[in-house]
Amino acid sequence: MGGAAQADDGPCSEWREAGVIGDLRCEAADGGAVIGGAARATEYAQVFPRAFAAFADYFAPSEQKVALVVQSEVSAELTAALAADGYKPLPWIDNETKAAMLRDRIVAQVEAQTASLPEAQRAAVVQQALAKAEGAAPAHADPEMEDGAIAHEIGHLLFNRYFDGPDTGSADRTARYGSSAPDWLDEAAAVALENDAQTRSRYVAAREAYDADGTVLAFPLDTYLSMEHPLLQSAQALKTLKRGSTGAVMLSGDEADAFLEASGGNPAVFYRQTRMFIDYLMETSGDPRILNSIAQAYRDGGDLSGWLTQSGGENGLPETLDGLEIQFENWARARLAAISADPVT
Repeated sequence: MGGAAQADDGPCSEWREAGVIGDLRCEAADGGAVIGGAARATEYAQVFPRAFAAFADYFAPSEQKVALVVQSEVSAELTAALAADGYKPLPWIDNETKAAMLRDRIVAQVEAQTASLPEAQRAAVVQQALAKAEGAAPAHADPEMEDGAIAHEIGHLLFNRYFDGPDTGSADRTARYGSSAPDWLDEAAAVALENDAQTRSRYVAAREAYDADGTVLAFPLDTYLSMEHPLLQSAQALKTLKRGSTGAVMLSGDEADAFLEASGGNPAVFYRQTRMFIDYLMETSGDPRILNSIAQAYRDGGDLSGWLTQSGGENGLPETLDGLEIQFENWARARLAAISADPVT
């Protein structure tokens, strides 16, 4: 992901002089920096102040600095340089690279399956497959969706620092998706920072499930509050797959669906339930910082049940998990029914 160098400022000059970013573009941003990503570097940088401001609104101002590195992997030298300056690296594969990786994957698959055909026929089949893939372009190809996804990942890094402190490594080396907080809370911090485009997509997916079979909540509340993130098992399984020249794995269409199903991952429903849970808690309590209060209870060794007993009533919420589940499900059903009746909402 090379790009023309631009006038550097802040840590960018230091990293360039140290030889750890080569000729990659580097742009300082409020709360961090963008390394690489020449095509959308400025747009990526604009995500930072919005994400940091949202985190301050929902939790607290963060001192964590983030470097969005628009590459599939971050070198050990760059990782060390970033750490020395207090930055957490966030590797990112941009939409252009994703599209190229997907195209290469499709071409390789089709050519392998049509090896016995004449060259002209093989070429025609390849073009048909590429056209079909282009027509079913994933949501992440939308720049707004990409910006929301970057804010989501920044949220994870900020919450890790907030909940666990500057050193967030697991002392017992237990596999975790994010911080040492419960996975639902870790994910809530990230989903809360998503933009309007991402939020709309969550509700569209929830509405479609509701219209299909009446599903309101994919998981009972006690399961949701205690479960591992669905992507944890998928991430561990991903380590066993063969990687391409970029170091990343690109799965397309049915491959991706089959992989997630086989590895036990079901992230989409986890994300949309998290989005609704956040909105329910904030709307019902009238407090945009309600997650901060709950997170502090967990950080002090408590849990949501104990927090409800102590603080639920004063925040307009039930004082038991059973009561919370009933009220949350009723809230979600009413919200989804309203959206179904008026898709423009």
